[in-house]
Amino acid sequence: MATHRMVEHVGEIELELEGASKSDVFAEATVAFRELVDGGPLEGGRFRHEILLGPEPADLLLVDWLDELVFLAEVERFVPLRVAELELGNGRLRGVVEGRRGRPRHLVKGATLHDLRLTRDRECWHGRVVLDV
Repeated sequence: MATHRMVEHVGEIELELEGASKSDVFAEATVAFRELVDGGPLEGGRFRHEILLGPEPADLLLVDWLDELVFLAEVERFVPLRVAELELGNGRLRGVVEGRRGRPRHLVKGATLHDLRLTRDRECWHGRVVLDV
């Protein structure tokens, strides 16, 4: 089961993420992001956005993934509801995020490299990323 926890600091929020796979960590980061930006009623039908990233190490792909969600919220008023597809491999990411347009809060400015981690232990994958707010 994937989980996440948010730790607030002045000007930033630290996401601590867990999942059975790297893909689960990215999906859980999307859930956490939605919780931060979901600002009210969603409008219209569902929209899908394809996100292509890389080549980079997986931890940097996590930063880029969140930055892409920030961009979509700011420019498209897109609130992600779920990750429909996610493929990670060879330093590349291909994902499809489903969501709706709405009035996302412009709380998150971007993901940072500060304390960035994406590691695996015997039981699961752990991710940590700090968001600039």
